[in-house]
Amino acid sequence: MRARRIERALGELPGVSEARANEHTGTVLCVLAPNAETTRAEVLSILAEHEDSQGPPPPSLSRIAESAAASMRDMIRAYGANGSADDDDDTTPATPWHAHSIEELTQAFSVDLQRGLAATEAYRILREVGPNVLAGIAPRTSLEILAGQVFTVPTALLAGAAGLSVLLGDLLEAGAILLVVGSNVVVGYFTESRAEELLDAWSKFRVEWARVLRDGVETTVAASDVVPGDVLCVRAGDAIAADARIVEATDLTVDESTLTGESEPAEKGTAAVVEGAPVADRDDMLYAGTVVATGSARAIVVATGRATELGAIQRALSHTADRAAPLEQQLDQLGRRVAALALGSSIAVTALGLLRGQPLAALARSAVALGVAAIPEGFPAVGTTALALASQRLNRKGIVIRRLAAAETLGAVGVVCADKTGTLTENRMRVAEVFLPGEGLVRVEYGAPSGENGAPPSLGLVGEDGQRVPVSSLREIGRIAALNADVELDERDAVTSGSGTERALVEFAMAIGYPVRRRRGAAKRVREERRSAERPFMVTVHEHPDLGRIELVKGAPEPVIERASVEPSERARLLAMNEAMASRGLRVLALAWRKDGEPLQRAGRRADGPSHASNPEQTPEAPLVLAGLVGMRDPPRRGVREALAVLAGAGVRTMMLTGDQARTAQAIGAELGIGPANVYSRVTPEAKLDVVRELQDGGAIVAMTGDGVNDGPALKAADVGVAMGERGTDIARAVADVVLAHDDLGSLADAVSEGRRLYDNVRRAIEYLVATNASEVMVMLAGSVVGAEPLGPLQLLWINMLTDVAPALALAIEPADADVMRRPPRDPQAPLFGPARGKKLAREASKMAAISLAAYGIGALGPGASLPRARTMSFASLVVAQLLHARSCRSSGSQPNPELDRALAASLGLQAVALGLPGLRRVLGTTPLGPIDLSIAVLLGLLPTLAREGKSLFNPEAPIVVERRDMAAGSTLIGADDRRAPVDWASSPVMFEEEARR
Repeated sequence: MRARRIERALGELPGVSEARANEHTGTVLCVLAPNAETTRAEVLSILAEHEDSQGPPPPSLSRIAESAAASMRDMIRAYGANGSADDDDDTTPATPWHAHSIEELTQAFSVDLQRGLAATEAYRILREVGPNVLAGIAPRTSLEILAGQVFTVPTALLAGAAGLSVLLGDLLEAGAILLVVGSNVVVGYFTESRAEELLDAWSKFRVEWARVLRDGVETTVAASDVVPGDVLCVRAGDAIAADARIVEATDLTVDESTLTGESEPAEKGTAAVVEGAPVADRDDMLYAGTVVATGSARAIVVATGRATELGAIQRALSHTADRAAPLEQQLDQLGRRVAALALGSSIAVTALGLLRGQPLAALARSAVALGVAAIPEGFPAVGTTALALASQRLNRKGIVIRRLAAAETLGAVGVVCADKTGTLTENRMRVAEVFLPGEGLVRVEYGAPSGENGAPPSLGLVGEDGQRVPVSSLREIGRIAALNADVELDERDAVTSGSGTERALVEFAMAIGYPVRRRRGAAKRVREERRSAERPFMVTVHEHPDLGRIELVKGAPEPVIERASVEPSERARLLAMNEAMASRGLRVLALAWRKDGEPLQRAGRRADGPSHASNPEQTPEAPLVLAGLVGMRDPPRRGVREALAVLAGAGVRTMMLTGDQARTAQAIGAELGIGPANVYSRVTPEAKLDVVRELQDGGAIVAMTGDGVNDGPALKAADVGVAMGERGTDIARAVADVVLAHDDLGSLADAVSEGRRLYDNVRRAIEYLVATNASEVMVMLAGSVVGAEPLGPLQLLWINMLTDVAPALALAIEPADADVMRRPPRDPQAPLFGPARGKKLAREASKMAAISLAAYGIGALGPGASLPRARTMSFASLVVAQLLHARSCRSSGSQPNPELDRALAASLGLQAVALGLPGLRRVLGTTPLGPIDLSIAVLLGLLPTLAREGKSLFNPEAPIVVERRDMAAGSTLIGADDRRAPVDWASSPVMFEEEARR
């Protein structure tokens, strides 16, 4: 199809007699008539327009070899060690074009600033350097998500159990186990797939078109066709297609917040900067992915594709490895221990049987059954189901979990590294303070929006004495703010374009009731003087219907105040107020006005001397009337301070990482309750990544929140990457583990609480499974010592299916402990349960094993003794003991858990069916029990629970005290005092209420 389009386009050129294009060879034949007017450059231009920058180049032997080599490199990188170098990356240091003069650039790229590149030269460069595209961050494939669910230790254990069941000939049991495995995989797969579907990585940075200067004509080309040396032509609202050095600029400001974290558009110019300047300070550069806020410019493209700053961030992402979640690591360790226990128990039983001369076939069957008994069937189901249910609960709160394990990791977070702009703050400027010469300082308090569809928010004006200030006193401020601004309004009076500063001023004018749209239409602008390096203020002249011709001024306070009609003492007061407002992190502008055509008495004119009216340049302007000083800032988001306070109460430290100025960052940090030591300003993407890694090296579990491209590497490296859903960039959402759909950082506290609840519940369920399965192993080992087999293989498998799955899953959805957000984060290095808890589990398992063996003894030695009777009594008592043991694993909260009650009732009902249904009795090898035998078995099964409840009622255990574990010090990047800020805990050590109850 592309070949036909090329042929048609060439055939329309005058003088072209024949045009043929071959897609297989990538060649084009164009035959021109002898006197054709068409030039070779025009033909090449047509080819450039139809170049498929996304498609492969024409085939050749060398390209085939290059493709094979590239594929091999991809395979090596996919299976290589983390952090290995990318063969495709150019390790040559980038040329610091921001430090070069314009003349040096034109010579280096052989470009004429008035004509740009020739179309033929641009085409040649495009073929040489490749298209201006970024591969992006592809979402995980379905196969990758599925593999993440299948290749886990618990799933492998269950698969082994199914295989052993097949070897025993128990195909029904094998099928049941595989059903459990399949359900775990399906739940995890679909939960993570739904989250993945919410993402469309990198789409916002696929700039479609760009304006460049070629052959002396400004033309629009596909952004992928922009090449180094092109003269880029940009104006307000344009997205930058490539990195470029500015050569001409008019009132140029660029929104670089997604790249640098700066909340205010950066002012740009043509003057070179020092070679070592960070990206945020390179005022002579434009960067791909940023947006022109105001003004216009021309710039020479110096880097495209992967050579841009965006490409550098992308390379950093490719070198950043994902970290395994703490619970995943702990479950893997526990899984290996369970596997070792199963293998060791089987070997021990086999060895004891051989010493007694038992048949090898029978020993093999007993050993396999014991190995299967040691593997909890509910082991992986608990983790997967609990994570999926927690993910659903969080999703209902607007928290999208992309990776299931991240839901639990949130509960272990000890440090939150938060990006400021767009995460802690709104990423939009607002007027915060106004200083009126006659009224003093006025504080602006914003309420909720007064209406929908972009209506301005309601506000209150509070004076220095705490009294309300009338809106009428700010009318001059509103007039200047509304008229001296280059913005556009839609039909609903919402500001649709303009810099962040002018947008804030116009919205403020609307909020105080100034008729912005009507006055902008009535007071026509007749003249303007744009802001420049020599004149740091903007002047507009208007024909006002009431005031006549007026001149409005807005700009830097010092030069505006110098031109105002104020006394020296008042000037000093104004300058001091400007400094005080700036120290609070505000961007301060002075607003003034005068009636045009009111000159001062001519300077130097003597009473008897000649007039200099004929020389207007010697006539000083009339002084300005200062309306006031306006202080603006990017305000904190609603609820952020409260959320950080909740996190602090839970022992979670918050650090602010921002590319903004230090004074601005410290002011916002102070307002949010973040100490100065935890505020990092002028931070580059690489530095954010270093901070996260330093904290992790110190033993902390780190959550990184962000919304910009510059946050990408740190989001991926953190244990939990949290991206904003609405205002966040696609790259941030693509690499994050968690996405806040409504940009509500306050929901992060809910996520931490849910993560802690999740971990506690998974731990309870795992403890229940370990204790109950350990009791089965103890029963079988004790029986083998005396040459008995208290439980048959199918009975063991039935017990596992009955007691492992439903009760454990019910424990996994227990209500949260009352103190879940009043205790410090757990030690991520600690095992799932330590020595003290392990001893406790061993005691509980021993009790259950003892009553099962006692029931076996009664059935084997009492009146009517028989092996089936003994096994049935042992079987019945152990099931009752294990099911009731689940109640002792509940949380310390007072809320009921009806799911657990239903699970226990259903399991006891199934056990009754197993004991009463003849067909099922034959399969399990049990015999009918009389009322006395059944009562004895049930009472024996009740004994551990009765003993436990009685002990907790009359002699409760001493609480287990959990000490905080501080992070290791000694980092060169983050000092020992900065690693974890002290938390104001109660005077007594923190205690888990659950442990106190136990």
